[in-house]
Amino acid sequence: LGLSLGAAMISRITKNFQDYYTNIVIQRTGAEMYTDGIKKSLDLPFEEFEDQRSGETLSKLTKVRSDSEKLITLSISLIFQTIIGFIFVIAYVSQIDYRISIIFLITAPVIAVVSSYLGKKIKVVSRKIVNQTNSLAGSTTESLRNIELVKSLGLTHQEEKRLNLNTLKILRLEIQKVRFIRSLSFIQGTTVHFLRTCVVFTLYYFLFGDKIIVGDLLTMVFFTFFIFGPLQELGNFIIALNETKVSMENFETLLESPTEYRPKSPKSIGAITSLEFKNVTFKHKTAQFSAVENINFTIKKGETIAFVGPSGSGKTTLVKLLVGLYPPAKGEVLYNDTKSTEIDLLHLRQQLGFVTQDAQLFSGTIRENLLFVKPSATDEQLLDVIQRASCQNLLDRAEDGLNSSIGEGGIKVSGGEK
Repeated sequence: LGLSLGAAMISRITKNFQDYYTNIVIQRTGAEMYTDGIKKSLDLPFEEFEDQRSGETLSKLTKVRSDSEKLITLSISLIFQTIIGFIFVIAYVSQIDYRISIIFLITAPVIAVVSSYLGKKIKVVSRKIVNQTNSLAGSTTESLRNIELVKSLGLTHQEEKRLNLNTLKILRLEIQKVRFIRSLSFIQGTTVHFLRTCVVFTLYYFLFGDKIIVGDLLTMVFFTFFIFGPLQELGNFIIALNETKVSMENFETLLESPTEYRPKSPKSIGAITSLEFKNVTFKHKTAQFSAVENINFTIKKGETIAFVGPSGSGKTTLVKLLVGLYPPAKGEVLYNDTKSTEIDLLHLRQQLGFVTQDAQLFSGTIRENLLFVKPSATDEQLLDVIQRASCQNLLDRAEDGLNSSIGEGGIKVSGGEK
């Protein structure tokens, strides 16, 4: 009785430690995967962002994190305990009669083969669900980000139908997945029950043949719970494993994507005093014709230059080439007579003031948006720059001054103030 109580106490203590360290591993793994994904996403070339939705990337990172956490939990709580249980039971049973241990060893592969067959079908459906879910996340993010356009054009119902269409596709796939899971659970449960019954009847055979005693029979029947209990739950592990495989494939594709080019030993150019384009040509990935072709010009410090032309003539592309968002397909961009491929573009861009056609603001206060570019700026500098930008009216009507919230995307300020 004392040994039984002691074993139960040790079991509870070790279980608590297991849960504690498992949670630490899960949280750290999830956090590292998420930060690695975000770092890689921000390191992608600008062109990659033009061909994908930000919501899709976020959905992939969230999915791989949650799936990995679930798989780690099941691996430790189910697979690890099953292996330990198997080793313990086989070692104990072998001392009585090796033939009984063989019967126990046969059960696991049979259940694994059955589970693996249905698990592969679940993986195929899971991949479709993940792709549709990512697509829905991207569409939803776009709709919410462009809510002003959606509402002002009276397209609310149209957007609802478009998003609901994706939701229904996911629903149909989820129902198909549930059918496979129920089939897996039924077949697996029936197989486990059949094998367990065979083991019990085999033990009775050994009992009546005087190979074992009643105490051994009771002990080994009790031990079958250690083996067949976790095996009954193997279906959950197979499902989690296949879902995680799909998520990890998407995550791996992201991590293996080419990053923005940076030279190994970048040259320092100091303050920019001259800029030159030499036979610069650029074509977008999906375009048939070049956006700009054989562009040549030189700009010196102190000059003011305007590029004039009709819509689609390549003015915006030209400026994006200038700040290094696009790499030239042909030709060279030189800063202080140094090629752009020999410069660290991050340091270069810190010298450039780039005002885009569409003003980009972050959800938060006026102060936070101004500090985004220069975190060390003082209040005096912030007020000075607002005055220089003729944006004093914004502060005059702001209740909390620099600490006034402008809303997500700056919806509380005018286009000019943005």
